Amino acid sequence: MTVADMKDTKTNLHKRVSKNSLYTALFNIWYLGTRLALVPFILSYVSIEEYGLWTFCFVILSYIGLAAFGFNTTYIRYTADYRSRNEDHKLNELLSTGLISMTLFSVALFPILYFFASDILFLLDVGADLHQVARDLFLGSTVIFMLNFSFSGFQNILEGEQRIDLVRKIQWFASFIEIILLILFLAIGSGIISLLWAYGIRYLIILCLNILFAYKTFPQLRVSFSAYRREALSQFLNFGGRLQLIGFLSILNQSIDRIFIAKFLQLEAVGFYEAARKLPNIGMTLPSAVAGSMIPAAAHLQGIKQQAQINNAVLLGTRYLMILSSIPYAALIYFAPLIIETWLGKEFAVIVPVMQILALGTFINLLSGVGTSCLRGTGDTQLETKYMGVSLILLLITAPIGLHIFGLVGIAGAYCFSQIVGTIYFMVLSNRLFEITRIQFAHKILCPVAVIFLSGVPLFLTCHFGIDLNQISRWEAGGLLLTLFSGQVTLVLLNLLIFKNKLLLDFEKQKLGTINISFIKSKLLPKRWKHA
Repeated sequence: MTVADMKDTKTNLHKRVSKNSLYTALFNIWYLGTRLALVPFILSYVSIEEYGLWTFCFVILSYIGLAAFGFNTTYIRYTADYRSRNEDHKLNELLSTGLISMTLFSVALFPILYFFASDILFLLDVGADLHQVARDLFLGSTVIFMLNFSFSGFQNILEGEQRIDLVRKIQWFASFIEIILLILFLAIGSGIISLLWAYGIRYLIILCLNILFAYKTFPQLRVSFSAYRREALSQFLNFGGRLQLIGFLSILNQSIDRIFIAKFLQLEAVGFYEAARKLPNIGMTLPSAVAGSMIPAAAHLQGIKQQAQINNAVLLGTRYLMILSSIPYAALIYFAPLIIETWLGKEFAVIVPVMQILALGTFINLLSGVGTSCLRGTGDTQLETKYMGVSLILLLITAPIGLHIFGLVGIAGAYCFSQIVGTIYFMVLSNRLFEITRIQFAHKILCPVAVIFLSGVPLFLTCHFGIDLNQISRWEAGGLLLTLFSGQVTLVLLNLLIFKNKLLLDFEKQKLGTINISFIKSKLLPKRWKHA
């Protein structure tokens, strides 16, 4: 590959990753906003126990979804790899093998879950008054899950082709339909089952559109029993199996706290805890748009043997991911009382410290996002497995103790502690692997993050010590929240400009220097206005 080809590849790849990240970020902002608005709306129609039951169904099904977890990333990685080497015939073998295997798995597993559904609910201490609705929710969501991961290959090959922008447009449309249906079903009195019906129709729309656009993107695409290959199956079982182990560890890390809460407290406590983790978890999807776009990009770069570009992508990707996430996560931590008051009301004030602790742990964990994505793209899963294991062991040890002594705050603290220690372990080893020095890491990642968080300290003190929530309404709380958040963003921008020589990289300063009134007009105004 010539120097010119390398530059062209780097430029095109940068554009694709940027475009995919932008569409994913926009979709996640939409998803964040709609989920925020829907939670209080849903809770006005269903009880907190029913809502806790709905969320807990997905805890159970997330373990079933492990089978799809490894298959999904295998599709993405090998699609990018085959396309980089112009081996399109192997794409048919990959999709046919995955689709047939996952469909057979689903057909075999569903009767087992159907037969043992009541026993599973009994083990979780679901009350007799909620048993039938719990069974309906569990079996209904199981059918949707199995249909989704049986045919998820069509979406995954689009992502492997780096058409993540198209996938997000499809999800955007389906999400809009889901919201309309959810509001309609709740309004006519369907109760908690409304969430199941709206969720199912959403995934059916996504499935149909993914199949349609997969065949339009890959005209040579063929799915048949004759294309089933042992070689492709071994890729799913080998690479996919290693990812399933990572997925299993990840799900345990993300759900073991709720399992302890459901077992030793009540479904109401699960509902409160779920509300507390809603914003930190949804906020995580915004910056992870960058990380998710890196899997096919890293696989492509490895296919053309460009390890140096992968190393640079990890460093810069982590920098921008953490800068993007610092502002919303600082707001979640600093302005939590106003957020909960505005979002859910005074009766949920008890979850304020829980949300703050969960937000801190989730934010620190984002440091590993780009690195783990690039490792998956290159087929290396060993380091991620170790770091997940470290976090899980710590959580299993500390979660019961924290829950027993401090309740929900204690188990949130255990989660935060396990995530921080595991992330530090991962970053130390991955920085060596990607040849990132401690000075580079501190200068390019930690310093701008520290400036962003320190910028909001005066507003944090104002929120916690200068405002009496008992004396204001939810609307007034919302106005104060908007004011404080605007002040936070303003202070962050001012500090970044003041310390730009220390914080910005050389090419970032050059980009900043090109921004003027003429540049903004050229980008924002329609062409017919430019010569008016």
